[in-house]
Formats: sequence, C-alpha cells, structure tokens
Amino acid sequence: MGVPVFPPPGAARVLAAAALFLCGVLTGCRLATLTFQSSRQATSARIVIPAAGALLSFPPTIRRLHINVGPNYSPITPPGDDPAAGVLAVEAQLEVASVLRERFARAHADRFFVISAALAGEQHVGFRSLNMYNHKGQSSSLAVAKADRPWSADGKETRIGRGVEFVPVLSLGRLLHAIPADISIPLLKTDTQGFDLAIIKSADRAALRRVDRVLAEVYGINKNYELPDGVVNGLDAWVPHMERMGFMLVNESNPGGGESDALFERVGDA
Repeated sequence: MGVPVFPPPGAARVLAAAALFLCGVLTGCRLATLTFQSSRQATSARIVIPAAGALLSFPPTIRRLHINVGPNYSPITPPGDDPAAGVLAVEAQLEVASVLRERFARAHADRFFVISAALAGEQHVGFRSLNMYNHKGQSSSLAVAKADRPWSADGKETRIGRGVEFVPVLSLGRLLHAIPADISIPLLKTDTQGFDLAIIKSADRAALRRVDRVLAEVYGINKNYELPDGVVNGLDAWVPHMERMGFMLVNESNPGGGESDALFERVGDA
C-alpha cells in the first residue's frame, strides 16, 4: 500500500522523476509505489528505491578492472597484453567524460567504460557544484580554488560563464559494491584535487581489500584548494589509515614536496 504524503499539487511527477534520476546515478533500483495526496485528490506515482546487491553489467570477458578516478584527458588504458582487463574511468567533468567515451571507449570497445560523476566521502554523496577553471579540463574540483592561484581568477578567457557545473557525487564504497565480486581490481588510481583520502575512507576494509594497489595524489601542503572542514589529504593521514585497511606504502614520487603520488599495496590476500 502507498504511503500518503502531502507535497504541493503537481509535485508527484517532479519527485518521481528526481528519485528515478538519483537512483539511476547512484545504484540499482527496485520499484515502489508512493501516494501523493493534495487537498483535492490522491495520486499514486511509481518511484525507485535503491536495491541491495545491484551490480554494474560488464562483458563476460572482463575479469580484471582498473579503476581510474579523475583521469582528465589522460586515463589509464587497457593493457594490450591482457585482453581480460578493462578500465573504468570515473570523470566528473561532462565535456571530458564525453571525450573519454568517444576517444577511448571506441578505441577499446567493451574494455573501456566511463561513469560521468564525481567521487567524494560518503557525507558528500548526492549533487554538488564542481568548480571549473577552464573549459579544457586542466583543473576542476568540488572545492574552491585559493584566491592566489594564478588560474583561479574570474574572467579568464578559457572559462565558461562562472565556471561551475552541477554533478552527481558517488562514494567509492558504493562503486566497489556495484562491481561484481568475481571481477578483481588490480589498481585503483585517484587524482581528485584533495578529496582522494576522503574517497578511500568511504570504502570499508572488506571492500577496499578487493584492490591490489592504490595510487593516489597526496598533498604535503595543499596550495591549490580550500578543502571543506574534515577533508585532509596529507601523507601523514594516509599512512595510518591505509595500514588499518591492510595496505603498506611502497613508493612516493615527491617526498617532502607539495603534491606527490603515493603507491600503496595490499598486504596478504584479499
């Protein structure tokens, strides 16, 4: 039986459409009936509710999946010597995601997949503003750039309007749970302008240990963005968390510097 609620007249169709879009973006769904009631009449609308265990459907030939979060125009590509390996690119910028699909998904048919969304911590899941600093995608973030960054000034010729897009935001935990359990994940690579650790923290230990290696951008000092309260991305925060998850640091590209790439490997079996 439907549940009576009391939105303004005409809201049933709007709410149902919004629920359908959000569910389609975030996870698989099952249908349920919700009854909308105004002062004059009751209207039943079919909406969607997330269903547990809904999975992404990959070709049966894919047995290994490299995940590339924030690839911009330079994603990981499927290895030529491993036809059973694919790449899942998660790119927030709509224009960039479209280019990735056209350029790389065509070149690597059924082995290169694109999700047009941002990733962040579980508390940021939903819809958020993505700050763009040019129309070619060299710099963008859910955070706002610091005012002294030379590429953050208003009025740059390469920016589109005020430089903001509205994007769906997922969590890594939700993404990993949507990948079938019989597909292994050799590498998870992130480059998300300060949200990398928040993304990793959104996955529990069991989910994260499906990954063999994590390659992430870390900051010694964040010179570029004003990160939200509670969002940190320094190696001093990364190492203890990854150790708790059962990973060890094996390499850092720029020790002691501002930005660096840190490589973690899982200790023991998944």
